[in-house]
Amino acid sequence: MKQPGIDRGRVLLISCFVLAVSMLSGCFSGSASVSSWQSLTAGGGTISGNVTASGSINVGESARGDLRALFNIDGATLWLQEYPDIKVTSASDGSFVFENVPFERIRVVANLRTKDNKTYKTRSEPVDVTPENPEQSVGQLSVAFANNRARIILRDASGNPVSNAVLTLWGEVCELDGDGVYLSPPLPDSELIEEILIVSAGGLEGGSLYAPFTPNGESTVVSTLTEPGAANKAPNVWLTSVKEPADKINPGEVVELWAVYLDSNSQDLDQMTLIWKCSGGTLASGATPLPEDHKRRMPKVDWAVARVVPVEWKAPAEPANYKVQVVVTDPGGLSGQAQHPLNVHLSDNDPPPLPPANRPPAAYIVASSTVLTGRTLALRVVSGDPDLDVLSYEWSVNPAGGAFSTVRTEAVTWTAPTATGVYELRCRVTEIREMPLSVLATFNVIVQEDPIIVAPGKIAGHVLEEHTREPIPRAVVAISGSNVYRIADDNGYFEFVNLAPGTYTLIATRNGYQARTYPGIVVPAL
Repeated sequence: MKQPGIDRGRVLLISCFVLAVSMLSGCFSGSASVSSWQSLTAGGGTISGNVTASGSINVGESARGDLRALFNIDGATLWLQEYPDIKVTSASDGSFVFENVPFERIRVVANLRTKDNKTYKTRSEPVDVTPENPEQSVGQLSVAFANNRARIILRDASGNPVSNAVLTLWGEVCELDGDGVYLSPPLPDSELIEEILIVSAGGLEGGSLYAPFTPNGESTVVSTLTEPGAANKAPNVWLTSVKEPADKINPGEVVELWAVYLDSNSQDLDQMTLIWKCSGGTLASGATPLPEDHKRRMPKVDWAVARVVPVEWKAPAEPANYKVQVVVTDPGGLSGQAQHPLNVHLSDNDPPPLPPANRPPAAYIVASSTVLTGRTLALRVVSGDPDLDVLSYEWSVNPAGGAFSTVRTEAVTWTAPTATGVYELRCRVTEIREMPLSVLATFNVIVQEDPIIVAPGKIAGHVLEEHTREPIPRAVVAISGSNVYRIADDNGYFEFVNLAPGTYTLIATRNGYQARTYPGIVVPAL
């Protein structure tokens, strides 16, 4: 990072150039606007400090080298994390002052955006501004190159993407990177895990979540949001390791990882289901406690309550970028998910390995093959991705007809149209990543009026309530004169196959209902 040989004359020229560096743009979200902040803080305190560089910074075609604690940074943008609408710019000597600061615990964020679109950032320790001690200093804030990001995927309790949330990190708003996919602002490379605030979520309950940060946002956290007042809340889960994502991991090396999860329903913590996956290598149970240094990174976590599950990942022999994934599901079916990237190198002199060639997801649809006109059919797509990419879903039908309960979740219901016929139900399953691959799963469904379907070698249909025509689930349908029977599914559907040509009689029974006989069903020859 250091560039020797820079002289003071050159530094002065560069210092003048920095004045032209564009400040961080975009909206900030906080608990107060400028006007309300001013009205609330009349007679407040002050926070002062100085912005310096913690390494080499490239500005346009020029560079500042050997800058650690030596030279001040002018033109940096600073804001109060708790009141991010309030910003100041560092002066030519790197100094800054916030005035009329509210009397509370405050942190200052310093940000420098260079013309080559690189970000340098830092954050102060909290300072307590009080009427007794109104003047506070955060001292020297040394900005460092910021490239660590996290990708947050939000879903509601039904699995639909949440695309109208406002998430903030250090007072900055996370970028909406797709339907329900949020990309955090960058943090310095030293920041490996951080709390993200969910300021609003379109009527769903906000709060916060912890996420691991990796270069370019390779780490992913999937979180489920529920409505305010819901009895069950989804767990917040994240993965951490002693190995940073940029660290070299030797082939065959064993790496310690820890899944950490919290849940607002403390009684659920010991009843969680954990499912682990990795895109390469092998996983085994671990026994190493979470290092105290990791705990100090998360001061708001109640470690007496949080659950920590250690695992060991053994790296494969082939150098590449790999992922470890954990999905934590509570007894009510709500879940949280986290991923952690791991890089396997051959030697310290080798460049970081390239990601393996992307492989497409696989998917198929599970449903009954027939439904009555106007009735609902439960559909579920079973999918997975060999690279552990998080997936999105989009349902459709051909020819157009009927109506889906939603089109963006794994499990949906489809209300059949009034027109009978064969309909092809489709689910497009797509990776959430750059240059995503997708697969189209299809399933043919017969929409019919008559509850009995006859074809060569086959009798199928639905068991219905006589007056309401509602399906009767779990009814027993038997072939008279034999010991062959079927139990209808939750939609009342049953099916006999590989039948010889001939005439059959079916008998349908169910506790609480009168038995019904269907004689004279003719199965034709091929």
